Formats: sequence, structure tokens, C-alpha cells
Amino acid sequence: MNLIADFIEANLDVLVRRFAEAARGLESTQGLKPSELISTLPEYLHAVAAICRHGATPERLETRARLEEAHINLRLRVGATQEDATDEYTLLGRLIPQLWEDVRPERKPTADDLQCLFQQLEKAMDHVVVLFSGYSLEDRQREKRFLRQMDALAPQWLESRADPRGLLRPLVELIVRALEATGAELFLMDAGGRRMVPIAHTEHSVVAPGRSVDAQGPSFLGRVARSEEPLVLAQARGLEDFEREGLDATGWSTLLGLRLWPHGDLMGVLCVGFAEARPVPPQTKRFLETLVEYLSGILDRALLMGQLHEANVRLEASETRYRLASQAAADTVWDWNLLTEEVTWSGETLKLLGFAPGETGPTADWWVERIHPEDRERVVHGIHAAIQGIQARWQDEYRFLNRQGDIVRVLDTGVILRDAEGRGVRMVGAMQDVTSRREAENGHEQLLQEARTARVQADTALSQLRALLQQAPVALSIFRGPAHVVELANDRVCQLWGRPCDQVLGRPILEALPEVAGQGIRELLDGVLATGRPYVGHELRVRLARAAGGALEDAYFNLIYQPLREAEVGFEGILVVANEVTEAVRARQRAESLAATLKASEERLRLALDAADMGSWDIEPATGRATWDARFRAMLGLPAEGDVTLDEAMQFVLDEDRRQVLHAMTEASRLGGSGEYASEFRVRPLHGGQPVRWISGRGHFHFGPDGRPVRFVGTGLDVTERKLAEETARQRAEFEQYLVGIVSHDLRNPLSAIILGTTSLLRRDDLNERATKAVLRIQTAAERAVRMIRDLLDFTQARLGGGIPVHCQDLELGALVRQGVEEVRMTVPERVVQTSLPAKMLQGCWDPDRITQVLTNLLGNALKYSPEGTPVSVRLREAPGSILLEVHNAGAPIASDLLPRIFQPMQRGEPGVDAATRSVGLGLYIVRTIVHAHGGTIDVTSTQEAGTTFTVRLPRAGAKPAPCV
Repeated sequence: MNLIADFIEANLDVLVRRFAEAARGLESTQGLKPSELISTLPEYLHAVAAICRHGATPERLETRARLEEAHINLRLRVGATQEDATDEYTLLGRLIPQLWEDVRPERKPTADDLQCLFQQLEKAMDHVVVLFSGYSLEDRQREKRFLRQMDALAPQWLESRADPRGLLRPLVELIVRALEATGAELFLMDAGGRRMVPIAHTEHSVVAPGRSVDAQGPSFLGRVARSEEPLVLAQARGLEDFEREGLDATGWSTLLGLRLWPHGDLMGVLCVGFAEARPVPPQTKRFLETLVEYLSGILDRALLMGQLHEANVRLEASETRYRLASQAAADTVWDWNLLTEEVTWSGETLKLLGFAPGETGPTADWWVERIHPEDRERVVHGIHAAIQGIQARWQDEYRFLNRQGDIVRVLDTGVILRDAEGRGVRMVGAMQDVTSRREAENGHEQLLQEARTARVQADTALSQLRALLQQAPVALSIFRGPAHVVELANDRVCQLWGRPCDQVLGRPILEALPEVAGQGIRELLDGVLATGRPYVGHELRVRLARAAGGALEDAYFNLIYQPLREAEVGFEGILVVANEVTEAVRARQRAESLAATLKASEERLRLALDAADMGSWDIEPATGRATWDARFRAMLGLPAEGDVTLDEAMQFVLDEDRRQVLHAMTEASRLGGSGEYASEFRVRPLHGGQPVRWISGRGHFHFGPDGRPVRFVGTGLDVTERKLAEETARQRAEFEQYLVGIVSHDLRNPLSAIILGTTSLLRRDDLNERATKAVLRIQTAAERAVRMIRDLLDFTQARLGGGIPVHCQDLELGALVRQGVEEVRMTVPERVVQTSLPAKMLQGCWDPDRITQVLTNLLGNALKYSPEGTPVSVRLREAPGSILLEVHNAGAPIASDLLPRIFQPMQRGEPGVDAATRSVGLGLYIVRTIVHAHGGTIDVTSTQEAGTTFTVRLPRAGAKPAPCV
């Protein structure tokens, strides 16, 4: 006894009637007769009941499959989609349970009975997928199996300079096994973007160097690189040399190639070989498309990880430079919020002016009151004029009263940040003590005046002035390139080395100072240049000869080696800042700061770093006590004043990120750890209504003799803008992949199956007139969908890929237009298409396929929007330096509100012109994109009297194939 079988057979008529009533509301059943609507349903329910009652014997399964196939073929003939057919089986699965809601509990089917019913309906839906797409369940399961294996073999990341051959060969071998092929070879684009180089070959563990192929050439691999579909070469043996370019296909008789095309950019080509000559079925091509798309995604992710790694390396170098500059800076830095009038001052204010952080006023009024009365009006007027104007920078020198009331002469420089409307919203500046410099300058002026009044002492005065300027406390030099040639050396360097500067400049350091060879200087310089990381040395000992031929003596230096990159200064090199550690040097260092000597360069660096809005912290891990600078307090939302412990500061971190921040600190501070801390996290101030911000923290733990952390120092950078940009880029990439995936696979493959099926049906002799018309409607609709897909692909390429590519060649335009018009006439024999072509040949350099696409789109548009009894004309004529192609049609003009945006995507003509030929509204947009790719223009005129004319202007003067691409 089987309750579900009994129930189906007892309620068969009710089920059929309810199915017919419910199915009437489906779009796929419109226009069907009642007999066509239920078709084989009664027999099918009998077959399902028999299987549930007596089991799935081969005969019963064959009967069920035959009935399903008859039902699905009927739906195919009336133009139903795969989803329409599966929806009918889903409807049937809902109707059957609805009937037994009022049945007594003992008569209701059991769970096992229901499982049997639903298994039969699921198999029917699988049958629908197979008949619509030609792709069986076994094919899909096999595909999923190999894709899982590719995931297992895929490398997690690839550095941009790493050799990928060993990582990619297993993936290529897996594809060969999946396609049951003999071998395969993978080519990837080189850095120049024109040639492809072999990366992995299944028959060679190492690919021989020196082999490559032109991606735009006439070879088989070049044609694959330009084809959207897989290409097959039935006879690979005996090819011409130009066709075999780049191939290593010994023993391969049949070749199957497909390009790697992520995000609309050519990444490379995969070529699969078969030992025997054989046709390649559509299932194999589709399988290859799926595998290659998956491989493209793996490579794309690997390259993205490499780029991210490089960006992190550059960020770490930038942060190191900032940390060194911050340690060396001795100026007062101020940050003025022009909207709230709040001003914050850096900790150097105490050193420069004598004011502790709590003693500076919260607004600019405190600063104004401390300006010398004689300078106050001029300074205040000047800074407000700069803020209210359009300047990006303000600078002034004035007298300022320090905490003791003494006059300090300062040079104050500020950078003004403006909003989108040009209004000043923030000002960041640095105040330098130039009292000593001004006194020195006044002294120099006095010396010059004495020299002018006493010519007898002129030479002596000038010598004294030159010597005074040379007595900088810091030795500066620049070494250029891997040979470490001395590019710059000030007099202080030459004095330390004991050489005249003209004997040092332009020579490698080991030639200028041969006695330092073997003392580790060359290795130290090589390491800084190779790693890009600065080196800070303390009391480095070097044995120098202070005079030519003199004895070696010990010299001790404090050194900073800062790498210089070509993107920053125009060449690769190292900046060296050195102080000789002697009592005299220490005295000069106490008297004159390093910032005064390098004021110009430090000023630019300091302002740039301040504008980066970075903050810093200093924490005692054992106690949790912490020091936060004003910028980091504002960034994290901490109170502007007062002590804040590490635990209190962590409350400002979002709960979702707090665990990973604590984990990063724990890992960095553990016994035996590196001490390096890095984490990105979000903060939300506890008051003030400020939005969530992203902070990038970098720091270092210092350990005591017992290995325990005693100090934690670091910096924080507001990276909210970068995070928002990354999220936008990620969403755009997902949208691009989703759109291209739908168009390339989810739509194109079932349409190919429909066109193939209709073509086969039209060859049959037993079709009556009505069936033939139905098949022709299906074929016409499928071909229209293929054209729509082509437009969508071109649109995606134009909007996301940077334009539609064109491949130009020398051709005669008149013959191309004549052929294109004839093809259009064959499709609309009832319409008149007139041509006016010049007698002479019109030679030029154009892409024949794309120009034909322009012509057919314009002709199709003219035929669609013109009365059936009127002709459409095509005219081709010469103009100075170009060719004009004109397509004209009569009829109602284009609406005045539509005319300015006729070439924009998703725009159509008047609604209701012809529902059967509706499109996605991309035709004219693609036409304009192709014309612009040729360097041409397109215009349209439309009036009631003259009709509508599209005019395409294509330049041809001096055109050559290579520049046209």
C-alpha cells in the first residue's frame, strides 16, 4: 500500500483540472489549447504513481522520461524558457499537497511517500535543464568536481616578481585531464601589452626562454587572442611558420584555444592539444570556457594580492620616513579648525616657546595676543586675507612673546585646506624659531656694510662670510645608483673626509675613500638601496685618513641613511646625514639645531607629513599608562586633555574590531616575537555625533633584558578615504564580473542551443505550416537575443573596459558598404534600400567588422523608424581628409527632447513602433563608440520635411594599420 500513489490516482481528474486553471496564469501557456496545456499530464501522473507504488524499474523510468520529453518539446515549440518549464513542475509539486489538507490523518501520505514524489519532480526539472541546454547532470557534476580541484591547486598569492611557472603547471595539467586532451600550454601577456610569453607547458617542467607570440598577429594563437569564442584548428601538423608562431605543439594534431579575458582585458591564451584529428563537440568547448574563466579568476586574484603586497611595502617605507622626520623635527606644529576656531598645538611648543600643552589657549585668540603689538595687525590681516582668498599657502615672519615674555622671532608657514566651494575649512602650519638665523643675517649685513665702506678689508670680510656659511653642524651627502657615486657633498663632508670637494664629486665612494673598503660601508649602502628601508646608526666607528697619505684614525659618527627613489627625486640613491661625535660637535648641536641647518627641505617634508593627518602614541604595557598626541586624540575621539589609559582608549574602538586589535598587540608583544604591530580598525567617538572612521595603526614594542615589553610606540593614519575607495572598487569589480558572466554564459549558451534546435527542426519535412511559423518565430527571437547580447558585450567593453577595440587594415570602403547593404536587403526583401557610391575606389585603414556593424545598426534603425512604403538610402562620398557615410530615411522626425541624448545608452525611439524588434537601446551608443575609436565623428539631423539623416565622418589621411588599433 502506498498512500501517495493511491491519493494521486484517486484525485487524478481534480489534479489535472486545478493544474489547467493555475497554469493559465503563466506567460508560457498563453495561446495554448486546453489539450496542449495539460498535454501528457494524466499519463505522467500515472507513471509517477506506479514508480512510487512498485519501485523505479527501467521500463517505468523510460515511460516517465518519454512523457517528460514530449511535454518539454511542446514547450520548446511554443517559445517557453527553461524557467517556464521548471515552474510548471514546481506548480504541480505545490498542488498535490494542497489536496490532502482536509484528509484524515491516517490517510495522509508519509514522509517517505512524499520523498518519492518530490524526487520524481526534481528529476523532471533536471530533464528540462538537459533538453534546454544540452548539458547533462553528469556533465555538471563533472564540471563541479574539476572546479573544486582547481580551488585546491590554486596558489593563495603570487608576488608580482615571483616566477609563477611551478605554481601554474598543475592547474594546466588539471584542465588537460578534464578535457581528456594530450597536452596544453598557457601564454600570458608581457609587460608591454603586445606579446604573449609561454608560462606553463604540460610536457616540459621548465619552459624554454626566448619564445613569444604577437597577440595581434596572424598566427593561430594571435587569432585566439582576438576571438570571443573558442577556436579549433583541425590539422595542426604541417602549418606555415607564421601560423605556428609561439607554438610548441609537437605531436598535437587538433588544437583548441581560448583567451583569458577577465574584466575586458586580455590576460593571455590557453592552447589545448589532442593527438588525433577529431571534431570538438560543443560540450567540450563550453567546459573549456568554464575552466578558463575559473583559471582567469585565480590569476586575477593572485595578481591583485601581489599589487596589494607592493602597496603595503611602499606604505611601510613611507611610515618609516615619517617616523624619522617626526623624531628629528623640533618646530611647533599647529592645527586650526576654521569652522570651530579651535587650535591645537604640538608638544614642541614647550621646547620652542615654553608653554606646556595645557597652557595654550583653545582658540586663535591666544596666539593673536602673544604676537608683538607692532606686528599684530599686519600678521592678522595677512592670514585672514589668505584664508578668504584663493591661496593655498600663507607665510609670515614676526615677533612672538614666549612664556617668559621674551621676544622670539618666528617664521610661520601654513597650508590652507578648502572645501569643494573653495572656502577654507582647516589650516595646518609649522612655526620655526629663526631668531639665531635673523641675528646671523643681521651680522652678515653688518659685515657687508663694513666691506662696502672699507674696500681694503673686502677680501677678508668675504672670506669670513664664506667660512661662517660653511660651518653647518651637519654633513650632507647624496650617493647615486648602485655604484654609490658621490652626487653631492657639502664642505662639512669634505672636511670630515679630508679631501677637496672637487676630488670627491662624481666618483664612487670607495674610490674617493679607498681606506674605508672592508669596513662594512659598501654592504650597509647596498642593503639600504636593496631593501628601501632607512638605516639609523649611533656612534658608528670608521677609520679615516684625514689627509692625503696620512695615518688612519678612528672617527665616530651618528648616521642616517635615507633611500631615495626615482619616483621621488628622479633617480635611485641614498641621502646621508652625518654628525661627528666629538665634544665640539656636541656643543654645536646644542647651540644650533639640525632643523635650522636644513630648514628649507625639512619645512616641505614637515608640511607634507602634517597634511597626512597622522598621530602617534607612547604606551607603557606593564601599567597601561599612555601618551597620545593631539592629532591622534582627535582622530580616535579621545578627550583633548587629561590622562587616558590604553583600556580606556580601546572603548573607542568598535566592538567588531576590538578583538583583532588586541590580538595584533598580543602577537607583537609575546616573548620571542618580532615586536612589529600593524592593524586597521574602526573607531566611533563616544560623543559629538562624528561618523565611524578607519584608522591604520603601525607600531613597535621595545623589550627589556628579561624579554618583556617595556614600551609600545606607534603612529595612526586616518585611511577612511582609502577604505571607501576600496569598497567602491570591489563593488564595481563584482558588478563587472556578474554582468559579463550573465551575458557570456548564462544567456549565450542556452540561446545557442535554441538556434541549433530550430535549425534542425526546419530541416524536417513533417512540419506543417503552423509549426514552421512557430519555429521561425523562435529562431527570429533567438537571433534577436544574440544581437542584444552582442550589444551588451560591446557596451560592457566600452563602459568598463575603456572603449571598444578596433583592428584596422587597409581596405576599399565602397565594396564593404555594398556587401553590407546586400546582406540587409536579404533580411528585408519587402523594403527598398538605395545606394549612392562613387565610381572611384575609397581606400583607407578601418576595421571591416566594426564598420559593417556601424552600417547594419544605422540601416536597421532607419528601417525600423520609417514607413514601410518609403525607401532608405545609403550614400558614400569623399570629403577633405575623410570619407562621409550617410544613412537617410523618411518619416516622423526624432522628438526634440530625445535628439540631444540619442547616442546615450539605454535610449530608444518612439514607444510602440515595433514590439517584435525591440532592443536594449544600445545600438546608436555602440555606433558612436566605434566611430570615435576610428577617430571619427557622427551627427544626426531630423526634420519633418527632410527626414532623418545620420552622417558618419571617418578620417583616412595617413592612416596605417598599427596606429588604428
